[in-house]
Amino acid sequence: MLEVRYLSNKMPVVLEQTPSDNIISIGIFVKAGSNYETLSTRGMSHFVEHMLFKGTTSKSAKDIAIISDRIGGMLNAYTGKDMTCFYIKTTSDNLSIALELMADMVLNSEMDPFQIENEKKVIIEEIAMYEDSHEDYVHEKLEEKVWEGNSLAFPILGLYETVSSFNEASLKDFINEFYLSQNTVISVSGSFETHSILYLLEHFFANYKTGVSLKTQNQEMATFKPITSVKRRKAEQAYLSMAFEGALYDSEDRYPYALLSGALGQSMSSRLFQVIREEKALVYNIGSTNEFYQTGGIFNIYAGSSPEKYEEMIDSIGEIIMDVYTKGLSIEEIQRSKDQILCSMLLGMETTDSIMMSNGRNMLLRGRPLTRKEAIERVEKTTKEDVDRIVKKYLDWDKKAVSAIRPYAKKKKTKV
Repeated sequence: MLEVRYLSNKMPVVLEQTPSDNIISIGIFVKAGSNYETLSTRGMSHFVEHMLFKGTTSKSAKDIAIISDRIGGMLNAYTGKDMTCFYIKTTSDNLSIALELMADMVLNSEMDPFQIENEKKVIIEEIAMYEDSHEDYVHEKLEEKVWEGNSLAFPILGLYETVSSFNEASLKDFINEFYLSQNTVISVSGSFETHSILYLLEHFFANYKTGVSLKTQNQEMATFKPITSVKRRKAEQAYLSMAFEGALYDSEDRYPYALLSGALGQSMSSRLFQVIREEKALVYNIGSTNEFYQTGGIFNIYAGSSPEKYEEMIDSIGEIIMDVYTKGLSIEEIQRSKDQILCSMLLGMETTDSIMMSNGRNMLLRGRPLTRKEAIERVEKTTKEDVDRIVKKYLDWDKKAVSAIRPYAKKKKTKV
């Protein structure tokens, strides 16, 4: 059963009991991500995420790791554009230990200056690693350009100069601004007793600061800009990240757009894969994804080709997009995509962590959890007419954005 409760400090708690045998997944979702940062705090949400693992007033970083391992816990975290999430999966009999550990991390992080300086080095190395990855770099540049002038364009990891400037005071100020009860959701899924878990949450999170972050309210909507950015780098392949304007996180356009993406590039039977990889052999890898955020979204097509086949690959993608724009997708293509998405949803119901993640994200970003039954009904009810409307609304080839990496041109040998 799925239910929402509130602690005395007004923090929402989403609880879903599942028929899992002595397994429980817990997530703390905070509306703190790159979309809420400023020019000077770019990367701070991600930096704070790292620092919460580096020790509290009563536990060292090693203590945190030992406690997690001792209860067989899978303790981890991630930062996105709209939120930061800390989560653990363990056995139900270790619930109290897991909750105390997570509460201590988010409430009592020490922010030791020595650890901060060490973590700067780690994250700067992480930024360098992403810049060395052509697939990551080309997509990050796409997002930077299409949303330029809006915080949605900010890189989640931050920049060398911003990360280097962080200190104990600025990190604690950031926590005080965003780690607030009405800016946070706790999501629990698995085997538990409701009364007991609410009692423990009240106890361990009693000192969590009450309030809501003003920076997460009434965010400016991002404007999608059709751009072309081609970088020359030392590379063996050409890398492409192409985008069309996408739907918002809680938009009704989300479901038909997901079906469109599924039919175009999210499986081996998809149009892009079958034509460009299988029939024309222009690429090894090609696909599509949707990115839905609260203030913007994109439909992304990614691919990599040999330098010699790059132009033909672009032309072939264009032919497919324009054909879909003109004629629409077939009923068969839409049904295949629908079957794939529904199967993925059903498989996701089998694990406590996937249920916990879905409930936490939806509560934080929609203001309510979305039951699997409701999500399945929305997909099932989506028609070809709905998908055709999305195609006409968003998939204009002349309004695409392109970010690419192409190898340096080979120098011609000159005769002596």
